[in-house]
Amino acid sequence: MRAPLLGALLSALAIAAASACDGDPPANADGGSDASDDALGSVCPTGYLGDPAAPAEIELRALKPDGSDVAIAEGADLAVIFPPQGGRVAFVGVRARNVDGCGMQVIGALRDPISKQIRLDGRTVNLRREPDGSGVTGKGVATDLESADDIGNYSNVPLCPNQWAEQDVFDQPFELEVQIQDRRGKTASAKVRVVPRCAEPGSKLASCRCLCKKGYVLGETCGEDAGTGGT
Repeated sequence: MRAPLLGALLSALAIAAASACDGDPPANADGGSDASDDALGSVCPTGYLGDPAAPAEIELRALKPDGSDVAIAEGADLAVIFPPQGGRVAFVGVRARNVDGCGMQVIGALRDPISKQIRLDGRTVNLRREPDGSGVTGKGVATDLESADDIGNYSNVPLCPNQWAEQDVFDQPFELEVQIQDRRGKTASAKVRVVPRCAEPGSKLASCRCLCKKGYVLGETCGEDAGTGGT
């Protein structure tokens, strides 16, 4: 059953996408990559990915600090990263097939299994067609996060400052869930257990552990002195 908050956000994104489109999307039933107007108001070359008659399939993906995009399987590490907007997030995406790759709504959420609280973020994105006929959130290989192609295509799940989880948001088990809905209304979801890891070295590592610890107090300093209890 879809979690109420994720379902509500998915519905809101669907309404926004529908209002941004002029008319129905082209049928493109043969799975071709003909360009079409997408929900973002631009031309999307992705087209339909796979078999329109088959169930939608997704594989969970996430960014690492070096900008690489990796698969997230059951029990995998999930990188906790310093984003441009501050705090700490997980950049979560998908590889999908048997869906329309244009104007897709993607929602990523992390759930604390103790408090049952979640943190989530939703995006409307165009997937990039891969040679095998699937589509991915990211646009290519990067040598670092700053040069990664459009991190806005990933769900920026806000994790820290940690004022929501009943445990540290690092080195502890959490539940990651991603739901998608294409502009034709086709949906899919996947859920795995993950272990968030503060993934950046040096002072950023110490700051991450400070911001993401259980019982973090808003306003507590988390800089070079993080981990010493400095405020």
